[in-house]
Amino acid sequence: MKKRFLQWMLTCLIVFAAFFVCGQTARASYMSNKTEIPVNLEVSGAEALCETDDGYVWIAQYSGLTRYDSKEFVTYKNFQYNGQEYNIINVIALANKGNALYVATSDHVYVYRNDHFEPLTAVDGFITNIELDAKSDLLYICTRENGGIVYDLAAGTESVIPGTQGKAIRDFAPGDATGRYYYQTDEGVYDQDGKEILQNSRLLELYSYGTTLYLAEDSGVIYRYDMKNGTFLSEITVPDQVNKLLYSEEDQILFAACEKDGIYCIDFSTGEPVTTLAGDLDNKSQLMDLMIDYQGNLWVASHFIGTSGVSIITRNALSELLYDDPIWHSLNEPPAYDRNVYAVERYGDILYIVCSNRIYLYDLTRKVILPDNVLMKTIDEYAERRTAEGQAGGDGSYSFIFSPKDVEIFRNKVYFAITNIGLVEYDPETEQVVIYDYDYISTHLGNLVNDPDIALTDKARSMRSFDDALIIGYSRGIMRFDGETFSVINTGSNVLYINKTKDGKILYDQTKGLFVVDDDFTTVTEIPTEKSVTGNRLKFLVDGDALYYTLNSRLFRTFPGKEDGVSEEIAIPYVKGSIVELAKIRYNDINGEPMYKYVIGSQTQLYITDSLEGDSLTDYESYDAINGLQPIIANTSGYYDEAEMKYYLQSTNGIYVYEPVMVSEDHLPVKIAVSSVDLDGIHHYGDQISLGQNVSRVAFNLSVFGFRPNSGFTSYYKLDGVDSDYMSYTDENRSIYYTNLPGGSYDFHYYVVDEYGLESNRILIHLEKEKHFNEHWWFWAIVIVLAGLVVFLISFLIIRYKTRQSLKRQMEYKSITLESLQAIARTIDAKDEYTNGHSLRVGLYSRQIAENMGMEPDEVENIYYIALLHDIGKIAIPDRILNKPGRLDDDEFKIMKSHTTRGAEILKGISTIPQIIEGAKSHHEKYDGSGYPEGLKGENIPLVARIICCADCFDAMASKRVYKKPFSLEVIIGEFERCAGTQFDPEIAKIVVGMISSGKLKPDAAENTYLGSDGKTHRIKADEEKPE
Repeated sequence: MKKRFLQWMLTCLIVFAAFFVCGQTARASYMSNKTEIPVNLEVSGAEALCETDDGYVWIAQYSGLTRYDSKEFVTYKNFQYNGQEYNIINVIALANKGNALYVATSDHVYVYRNDHFEPLTAVDGFITNIELDAKSDLLYICTRENGGIVYDLAAGTESVIPGTQGKAIRDFAPGDATGRYYYQTDEGVYDQDGKEILQNSRLLELYSYGTTLYLAEDSGVIYRYDMKNGTFLSEITVPDQVNKLLYSEEDQILFAACEKDGIYCIDFSTGEPVTTLAGDLDNKSQLMDLMIDYQGNLWVASHFIGTSGVSIITRNALSELLYDDPIWHSLNEPPAYDRNVYAVERYGDILYIVCSNRIYLYDLTRKVILPDNVLMKTIDEYAERRTAEGQAGGDGSYSFIFSPKDVEIFRNKVYFAITNIGLVEYDPETEQVVIYDYDYISTHLGNLVNDPDIALTDKARSMRSFDDALIIGYSRGIMRFDGETFSVINTGSNVLYINKTKDGKILYDQTKGLFVVDDDFTTVTEIPTEKSVTGNRLKFLVDGDALYYTLNSRLFRTFPGKEDGVSEEIAIPYVKGSIVELAKIRYNDINGEPMYKYVIGSQTQLYITDSLEGDSLTDYESYDAINGLQPIIANTSGYYDEAEMKYYLQSTNGIYVYEPVMVSEDHLPVKIAVSSVDLDGIHHYGDQISLGQNVSRVAFNLSVFGFRPNSGFTSYYKLDGVDSDYMSYTDENRSIYYTNLPGGSYDFHYYVVDEYGLESNRILIHLEKEKHFNEHWWFWAIVIVLAGLVVFLISFLIIRYKTRQSLKRQMEYKSITLESLQAIARTIDAKDEYTNGHSLRVGLYSRQIAENMGMEPDEVENIYYIALLHDIGKIAIPDRILNKPGRLDDDEFKIMKSHTTRGAEILKGISTIPQIIEGAKSHHEKYDGSGYPEGLKGENIPLVARIICCADCFDAMASKRVYKKPFSLEVIIGEFERCAGTQFDPEIAKIVVGMISSGKLKPDAAENTYLGSDGKTHRIKADEEKPE
């Protein structure tokens, strides 16, 4: 690279340079509200940066070329083209037009477009740089041995730049605004006519913007040449070697990337250039390139090995007002140390800054602290007089000490609360200063409540200005000042903060609680607050009917006037230290609509949220030491300048300015892309993708180019023909998969919505999948016609005969089966003298229940067969136990219970009746799991067993036994209702109860049935006799 030849001899690591440089007028640095985000490359060291229009950032390295989309790195080191392999190493420079990227290595220039690389041209001689003139489609290639080469991208031809043949061309600058171009040799800079512009062998950078040509040398001198008039403008000097220049039109800043110190920001917004340094960067040594991406972030590339290699410098809504003001920074050294800011207030173009020992006047237009301060001169003279008076009456060691605490605007005058003095009035128009000290206050009292001794009224601490009065909090209470006289209420302790209630009464807080002052300024009433937590009540906020207040590190909400007076806590995540700031600010969004934000500040953190509803903060911006926030000391309240929509927040090291409108105004929709479409793992590119008929898996690989810090995106996607509506996700998933798509046409849609509700560009990719022959309509039409003919011819001949034979066999089989099963059932019942006919009845009841459950006829018949043999296991039970008249003992009952498992064992060889084993084995299982033999529960019990259980119990209750009479239907219904959900399936029990109630299920059902010739069981009608 052109700069590397002069840099090989330089050391790789050097100490920090001086933090400030000389300039015309000090002003807030470009970096005062910037956050650096290091981009950790897999291999450190970067040479050049470029962003293609689709949003990808490309990073040139010695080890290859890296593509970055804010989440993922893809590194390219070689590629194949027409059977030849090309290496992408020692990448020197990058340029782009649209989505096409031009890559310069030491001896080749490649182009990356349509998602693949091609060689553009090979060069004999070391390439030092490339520059693209996008308007004319000309790519200029600088070489060490063969001069400059211009490549016509439209025509695909190249030629030597006139006058450069055989020369070492180190850099090139197209003069876009003038139509001319300039090139740099080892001797100096020349225009396209060969005219020497500047003879200088120490130049490292040639850069043009507008009509100005910038020439930077290794000494730090930056020459400015007016290309339109052909004259040099004033020079700019920075105390470091300049490697790269970049001009930001939006900020009107020329950035100079340097060798040792970082970035110098040369500000042209005030007319003459003002130079400041951004040196406190992770990547600040051997800076080789700069770039501004589509979101307005500044990118820095460092050649230094051992750092991340690349940084993104992004703007946030919080800036440091006095970031690099030289007067302010001089206060960082004793004995003048005084940068602990207590309060700020703006009047006109002056910001009044109250510090622990001094008051400063900051000119917001000129961006400087005013050196001549009449206000402080008067206060100092007063202090000197009080010191002299004290020394005259003592041993001469007395020193009068004062401490400013707060500032307010009242009736076009600026007032300061100053401990040990009292109240100081300053008229900005006349610069007249009036001091209201103890002597004045004691002789201008309107009323004095609670204490005749007001000796401590000069311990002023906080203030709040209202239309009718200035309210002052002091060490023992509050005072009201109407411009001439004071009214005083002694309350016994310091007043920390003052405001008004919803109905306009004075409200103030002390560490012990919150208090309201009546309209005549004589009576104080406490507002109930949280008493279970000990600590100091530091700040409060009146917001409609709600009153928010802080208690140490906790935030509470109450509603004064409500009977319960209960306080609700609002949890603040990760809060550290006491909450010392609480405010609500109003601003207008980008559409001019009023919006509100809440500011919550702890001693080390700042939270910005849109709402304080609920029991915790869930959606907020946060600032802490990670992004440069110094500890906050908020003895009074921060100041919101509603006209400028800026919130000034004091800290121990200066003033932070929060601009809520910047969050929405300085925000662009995020860019997205589909980086590739994978077909069975093979990358394909473009928005028209063809799929072979055998492709089974399609993956859309997605990229979101969110380089600025954000709280996340919501992605939406849809594949027409597959997804009925847009699907969404918010996680880190970066690929969307579809499998086994039928042949046909598909459109894939994709877009993203960011945290501010702004929608990204929309992606549309068309897929066309080749159809298998069996996916064409005509194929199925032929199949249907042929199949219909075959079915018609064959079926016509044989189907009637086979159907009749089959039906006959089925009837015979059913009849034999039914007769056999009934015979077995009678045999079972005959063995048990107490339950004669039980199996037949249970079979019928099970059949009826299944019919009422809406089961299919085949299922109903199958359940009937199973129920007939549900007690077949009793065959294996000894008669002495089966027919024992008395109660079975435990051993006998255990044997009796085994009839379920023995029955299952007996029936295990029967495969023609599905679930017959389950019917025999599980009909004594109970719905609550207390049954046997396995203790099955709920729907884990087979359905057939649950039905038989209900039928079995119905018969047991409805049948007359030797040892009991049949239960009445009412009792049976009651038992089913009582045992539903414990013994019985509640749904089946409900059906049984309904059948009994409607007369569909009767105890005499078995005696009134017979087996018909069709193999089915029939009920005897009232006028029928049972056939033989």
